[in-house]
Amino acid sequence: MIAMRCPKCGGVMNFEEFMYGGGGETPWSYEGWRCVYCGEIVDPLILMNREASKAAEEEKVGAGAGRRRR
Repeated sequence: MIAMRCPKCGGVMNFEEFMYGGGGETPWSYEGWRCVYCGEIVDPLILMNREASKAAEEEKVGAGAGRRRR
């Protein structure tokens, strides 16, 4: 098994199944990683959204580099 390090604090992460089934709502569950030190949770969707956000921010910064200030 590959050890995963927390992107927030560098701590050890455990693979878990997260479930919710209360409050009269439809129960749901997903699998992801939780840091044993800081509690950070990541899963494939979170990682995908962070990468997309990072790419958009880099594109935004790169687009502004060619502008001249007056």
